[in-house]
Amino acid sequence: MENPPKDIYKVFNLIDSIRSPELQKAAIEKYFLPDAGFKYPVFQVEEGPNSRDRILKLYQWLHIVSPKTRGVITHVVYDKIQNVILLDVTQHLNLVYMPFWSSTSRMLTRITLKRQGGLHYIAAQEDLMHPDDVAGLLLPPFKTLIRAALLWSAIILSLLSVIAQWMGIFAIRKGKEEELKARRKRSKKSKNGNGMRFPCP
Repeated sequence: MENPPKDIYKVFNLIDSIRSPELQKAAIEKYFLPDAGFKYPVFQVEEGPNSRDRILKLYQWLHIVSPKTRGVITHVVYDKIQNVILLDVTQHLNLVYMPFWSSTSRMLTRITLKRQGGLHYIAAQEDLMHPDDVAGLLLPPFKTLIRAALLWSAIILSLLSVIAQWMGIFAIRKGKEEELKARRKRSKKSKNGNGMRFPCP
């Protein structure tokens, strides 16, 4: 890639959403380094000799189980100093073993680039997903159940937090809280007094 934040849209579509296995293979061989690494919620390829070949097979498998897979990039952030791209991606899957269920999952993709010969190549890719999105990736009907379990987990943990604080564990002391609020207020007034200048009439 010559311009990573601009070119990544084309590269991503060729790798993730392409219908031609030949074009996908050519794109992975063109944009991934031969020893690239890949982390996905349900598998992992360590960086090493010829690891790109395994990455290709895994991408091919994703298209085998979901021939109409489609990824849409909604946001791109490029860290030029670290040479890292962050993608906010929405993944649309239609699994062959669940033809009546479609799945939409959101993931954050972190791509580490390496510059060689004036071009940027993918050295590592890491896809991060929430538990309910992982469930939607594998078994779409379970996505709602996992999401409900996460909501109940938040309620239970909140109640446990209240009980623990009632017992004095990491409890907020009202006197200390008021003191902090007063200190912030004084600090804010001091900054406004020193920082603002009014024109003379």
